[in-house]
Amino acid sequence: MRIQKTHAVRTAFVAIALTLSGAVMAADISNVNGQSCAALSGTWHFVNNQVPRGSGDGTLTATWSSGDTCTVGPSATTRSVQHFYCMASGELLSASTNLGGRLVLSDFSCEDKKCDIDPKTKECVVPDPGPDPK
Repeated sequence: MRIQKTHAVRTAFVAIALTLSGAVMAADISNVNGQSCAALSGTWHFVNNQVPRGSGDGTLTATWSSGDTCTVGPSATTRSVQHFYCMASGELLSASTNLGGRLVLSDFSCEDKKCDIDPKTKECVVPDPGPDPK
């Protein structure tokens, strides 16, 4: 009986330890340094390296100075790496995942916006080109 009780206590201790360690297991971006597309629209590629084995698909959350936010799952995964893509304008302020490992901004590219952002709805609005010149 005493052996069963000891085993139950050990099992409970391990379960609590795993729960606590999972709660603090998150990756904040390590290379934010003023990267910006200003008023242009950008495609941002994030990579979470050294993801612990068995982590499953993660979620990336990122914010920009324009007010744009992005919450996405991975576009590609390997055993220890997950890739994420977002589209946003402005300066990258922060990014994090719910995974362990190391999160970095791998690359980004900026191009002219194809739309204007409505300040009230935060939606993309295509400008009216005016009357047809026929």
